[in-house]
Amino acid sequence: MAKKIEDISRFIKEIKFKKKLFGGVDELDVWNKIDSLNSEYKELYEIQQTKINILEEKLNEK
Repeated sequence: MAKKIEDISRFIKEIKFKKKLFGGVDELDVWNKIDSLNSEYKELYEIQQTKINILEEKLNEK
């Protein structure tokens, strides 16, 4: 679960792909990692959006 952009950066730096028997990487594994990365970005976006909404509500209360 990504709490900060640094968490996503670490995820990208540490990513390892399964190798194929005759060179290259396993395409399904790559798609799974891309899906995981997308989920991390989406989660971080939703956290940031919630923070923005809370700040907007506080500003509107004044």
